[in-house]
Amino acid sequence: MKTISYLSILILFAMQSYAQSENKVDLTLEFEATEYDTGSILFALFNSEDSHMETNYKEVSSILKDSKAKIVVENIPEGFYSFSYFHDVNGNGELDKNMLGIPKEPYGFSNGQQGNFGPPNFQESKIEIKSDTIIQLKIK
Repeated sequence: MKTISYLSILILFAMQSYAQSENKVDLTLEFEATEYDTGSILFALFNSEDSHMETNYKEVSSILKDSKAKIVVENIPEGFYSFSYFHDVNGNGELDKNMLGIPKEPYGFSNGQQGNFGPPNFQESKIEIKSDTIIQLKIK
């Protein structure tokens, strides 16, 4: 019986140690709009190549005030991520496109990527986040 108790305590300590070993960090994005001073920023974070531009790991929005917006994604594990964002100028919650499917509202991707005939792939746009990180972006 004592062996089971000791084993249970050992497993509990091991699990606690493992949980503490996964460092959590914050990602802060500071946006500055240069053309439009209305609407909001819609932001999506992706945490793997498989989910890239398909399934959002986190999504956050922020209203522009004085041509600036700030988004903080808290408590994410260290690792590789990609993100996309767009400036929802008219506040309809969608990236407006023209008849050819080309976005009419400002948008962007992590790592300064633009994408050609679609979004960039994960390898092109991934960034490594190892500590609390602040990224400043100008939206034109």
